Amino acid sequence: MPEDRPPTRLSRRTAILSGALAASLVAAGLLAHGRSSSPHADDPLIGEDLPTVPEPAPTNEPVEVVYCAGWDSASRAPVSPMSESVARAQDAAGGQYAVVLLAGGVVRAVVEVCGSAHHAEVWFIDANGRRYRGVAYRRWPDGRLRLFEVRGWSYAEQDAPEFDGDEPTFRARVRRDATAAIKAVSVDTELSNGGKLQTSRDWTNWPEPTRPQEDIAAPEVDGWPVLAGMTGPVTVRSGPEEVPATFPWRPPHPLRPRHVTELTTDGARFRTQDGRALTVKQIPAGKIRLPSGKLLVGDPSWLDAASAPLAATAPSGEYPVDVFQVTENEAPQTTWTVACRVTVTDALVTSWHLALRDGDHELELGDGEFFGNPVDTATLALVDHTGATAFPRTDIDAAMTGKAAYHTLSAGQTDMIIVPGWSDGAFPVWLGRAEDGSLSRFVLDFRVPELATAEPG
Repeated sequence: MPEDRPPTRLSRRTAILSGALAASLVAAGLLAHGRSSSPHADDPLIGEDLPTVPEPAPTNEPVEVVYCAGWDSASRAPVSPMSESVARAQDAAGGQYAVVLLAGGVVRAVVEVCGSAHHAEVWFIDANGRRYRGVAYRRWPDGRLRLFEVRGWSYAEQDAPEFDGDEPTFRARVRRDATAAIKAVSVDTELSNGGKLQTSRDWTNWPEPTRPQEDIAAPEVDGWPVLAGMTGPVTVRSGPEEVPATFPWRPPHPLRPRHVTELTTDGARFRTQDGRALTVKQIPAGKIRLPSGKLLVGDPSWLDAASAPLAATAPSGEYPVDVFQVTENEAPQTTWTVACRVTVTDALVTSWHLALRDGDHELELGDGEFFGNPVDTATLALVDHTGATAFPRTDIDAAMTGKAAYHTLSAGQTDMIIVPGWSDGAFPVWLGRAEDGSLSRFVLDFRVPELATAEPG
């Protein structure tokens, strides 16, 4: 699987972004470009069939099951077979494994499972051993599997049999709230005329002729054939009694924090893959008053009374703020702002976590995606939730000019720290937590491309 999925949703309140550069944004929240809040507002193909990739008809033919590490579409063979008992142990431990399903001696489907990633996906396989349709589920806290996404691939006649395209030609993502209730279905598909459609629909208007199961009990290890529509008698191919050393696929996961501690350490050095040296410089930016303890992060041009703060709160108080920049080969003319930190306590950070807003839940995120803070002025602001509308527009506009590393506005009982970045897009906030789980830091990550693959040292 590719390391990053295509970028997904953006809105001014909150954004779900791919781990790819946030500059390559696509659609908005549950709204595509310029769309109103109605799921059907500008869907040009409402009531018509989209060019989807249909699932195969169910079959009651005898099924042969091969438990293994995964499927190799080039060799058309299972990778590193394992016994059923090993697969059961992997399942119980939340580890990963795969199930290759054959009917009539032909591979029809592959199921990939990883409990620790809350992930199960059925891949349907064509005669050339290539995936052509994937139906992904997420395991929710109640133990049930709920439909996450359906993707389909259409292969051109000139495609080599071993070609297994990275980009799907059809994608339907099910959007849920924190209770798992379906909010909408976002659809991205390539049209027959070469164009692309991005739209949103409700669940009752699923874009395919039939709707897949959206809420099912998680199968036992021997129950995956039924999820793939294969209900015939089952035989299991024997395999080694050992866990494979490697797997040919990686479970999907949201964007993970990368070197956040080093990124916010004065004097830390990074080296890029092409050998350039980057040095971190810490710039104290005074203090920010948070009377409610609810930190709001966003484009200063967009903040209003409806802007949602981060869900994690600090005790009411005043906290130090630092801006961090990197310089290339210690040359000040090549400098980027890479992070901004609010220090809540001096407790040592032992883990970093993606900051969420109320209503966000990580099971809504695809591979490499994150809830970000969108901007279209290449500038971000930090302010207490109660101060979202406390600052005159003219003062904010004036503070957004110039080349200073930060600007501070103060009004009433709070402050706004305005930090110029490097680009429009959307950027995550990481929560640094101490060993006892208490909040120690907020770190706004500007995701500078130069650091995307750089390593400390």
